[in-house]
Amino acid sequence: MSVFNYINRQYRTNGGYLEFFKIAVPLIISTSIGAIQLFVNRTFLSWYSQEAFAASVPAGISNFALISLFLGTLAYVDVFVAQYYGKEEYRSIGPAVWQSVYLAFAAALIILFISFFAQTFFMSIGHPVIVAQQEGAFFQTLCYGAFVSLGSAGLSGFYAGRGQTKIILFIGVITVLCNVILDYCLIFGNFGFAEMGIVGSAWASNISSTVMFALYIILITSKKNAQIYNTRYLKPNFAFMKRLLRYGFPNGVQFFADMAGFGIFMLIIGTLGIEELASSNIALNINHLVIMPLVGCGITTSIMVGNYLGRNKPSIAQASVRSASQIVYAYAFIVIFILFIFPNQLLYPFSGGAQASMIENIRPMAVNLLRILAIYIIFDSTNIIFAAAIKGAGDTAFVMKRLIVLSIFMVIIPTYLIVVVFKLGLYAAWWFMLLYVIALAGSFYFRYKTNLWKKMRVIDMEIAEDE
Repeated sequence: MSVFNYINRQYRTNGGYLEFFKIAVPLIISTSIGAIQLFVNRTFLSWYSQEAFAASVPAGISNFALISLFLGTLAYVDVFVAQYYGKEEYRSIGPAVWQSVYLAFAAALIILFISFFAQTFFMSIGHPVIVAQQEGAFFQTLCYGAFVSLGSAGLSGFYAGRGQTKIILFIGVITVLCNVILDYCLIFGNFGFAEMGIVGSAWASNISSTVMFALYIILITSKKNAQIYNTRYLKPNFAFMKRLLRYGFPNGVQFFADMAGFGIFMLIIGTLGIEELASSNIALNINHLVIMPLVGCGITTSIMVGNYLGRNKPSIAQASVRSASQIVYAYAFIVIFILFIFPNQLLYPFSGGAQASMIENIRPMAVNLLRILAIYIIFDSTNIIFAAAIKGAGDTAFVMKRLIVLSIFMVIIPTYLIVVVFKLGLYAAWWFMLLYVIALAGSFYFRYKTNLWKKMRVIDMEIAEDE
């Protein structure tokens, strides 16, 4: 069979490229817009002051690591919705989504309590005092918006789980536009607003997340959705919350372990100095920008796997994963080419404002990190797709356990030993981070190949072979 014929067949078949793109494209754009939002936020902060930029990534990653424990739990409602939708049990979808909102409120209270210790924590880790003060303020302010961020993640599952991702894109575009405008106003004090610096960036994120939450509420509770999907049934269902926690909490712990590993990695890197921290910040900022389309592909993979397993069609679920992996690797090789050939061009957005005096000093360091990142991308692509595939079936416990073990023994402990104990420097730490993602990718790929996931479900149903 020729390559053209294979692509044409794979494009039109169930679980093929066309079906994947219909779900994935709005999610890819949506997640990419979110990455662009974060990129713009940090670029504005790099123009505002070197200290604000240096503080934004460690504090931002630390905040997201904390929130991700709950975010991963609540976002797993996508899989429940996908399997209910595949089973055509539509009236269970609305009530399921609302349970994630109630859990979001409880999680936000925990996050708010933790936020009061932010200043003490960041002042104790050895970063320059002026950076640590801004890290604490940024972290604490972001925590004030935890409920609307988490609640939006749960509500978005109503659309994501059914493959209706254009709505998510629409809401995402509005949210990002709000955030960028508010960033410009609140960081620099433009258009009559007070100049708030890094705290202004945090408030811009909180306000735009509130807009997102409000839009989801308005759309989900429409009369049509209420009639078909029972979206105005708001009664708490503690049995479902327990079930969501059973499958979703391992997913949340996985998110947390992954982000905590990166967060601790950046905190330790920060002890090397502002230049090492700033160059690592730039590399991770660019990584976030290029990796978010892959995250959209991962979400799509989980949705398609969940939907076809809900229909008792594991062979088509497997075909979906094959389509996803081929598309993702094609994208990854394009990104690798750009990172290797045009690294200096990727540094231009950071060359203005307060960061201009530093960028020339750290340019060689940042370029080297981007080339390490290029190798990282190919293995992270494998990690994202195959982890998403088995999570779409409900195999979240395996993903959680692997991430915890590998984060501790291949990121946190080695980074501390490399940087603090043996003084091996920045590059050694980054090369060990590369070994971590290779090990992670191998774990998830070989777990997927066992085919155990084909017999898993998160909803009550009889498991049958393909018809």
